[in-house]
Amino acid sequence: MGEWIKYAALLVLAVAAFGVAALALMGPRDPGGTAPVAAASTPAASAAGSPAAVSPSPTPTSTSTGRPAKIELPASPVLLIMGDSYTAGDGADQPDESWANLVAGSLGYPTNIDGRGGTGFAWGGGARDDQGGEYEVRLRQTAANNPAFVPNLLILQGGQNDAQITDSGEITAATRQTIEAARRFWPGVQVVVLGPSAPQPLGEDLRDVNSAVRAGADAANAPFIDAVEGRWFTAANSPGFDADGAHPNTAGHAYIADKFLESWAALVD
Repeated sequence: MGEWIKYAALLVLAVAAFGVAALALMGPRDPGGTAPVAAASTPAASAAGSPAAVSPSPTPTSTSTGRPAKIELPASPVLLIMGDSYTAGDGADQPDESWANLVAGSLGYPTNIDGRGGTGFAWGGGARDDQGGEYEVRLRQTAANNPAFVPNLLILQGGQNDAQITDSGEITAATRQTIEAARRFWPGVQVVVLGPSAPQPLGEDLRDVNSAVRAGADAANAPFIDAVEGRWFTAANSPGFDADGAHPNTAGHAYIADKFLESWAALVD
């Protein structure tokens, strides 16, 4: 009988020990499932705190693609303006009433003006494009023939005459190469391109060449002032600014100068 009592007591102790062990094993799995909830909330909190997770990538703009929105004026600006018959002053009563002369006078920088009718970024002049007046050629000549003149600002105006070229890619490539050549001739020079413009109805025909010149400026990371898309000349204002169907009159040159200076102020402000 004593042995039976001893075995029974041992059995009770064993059952009690098994129950304690089972409770101990169940202890870490806290009722309510707090551990799984906490694990699930961690990535959610991280996503909420991450701008990349809550905002899509920005759509590329002219600035994000590398084309500078502004230029930095040098301490002592020296300006070169190169262009076509507009820069030469055709249509104005006097050559010194050209948009380029008016801009130079307003800015007050030491300035050289090189305007030659019938030329462009890719078109060298003449009916057969055989006059050698492309802007890159003339920039090279300026650098070689007048080494004392070292511009740190360059305005390239034009594109009207490039419309005679049917391959827009050629115009784009010539625009880019012209800008890059200027930077080789005068390291550090800042280049701004003023695209084609003309009173209506001619101005409406310049959209394709305007896009080609703008693409070249973009490729070279140069600011582009867009007179066509900016609608500088409209059907309403063109009669008062038109000299001969292709060039602005004196009032038209003054108008271009004013519009350019507005754009320039936005670039340097």
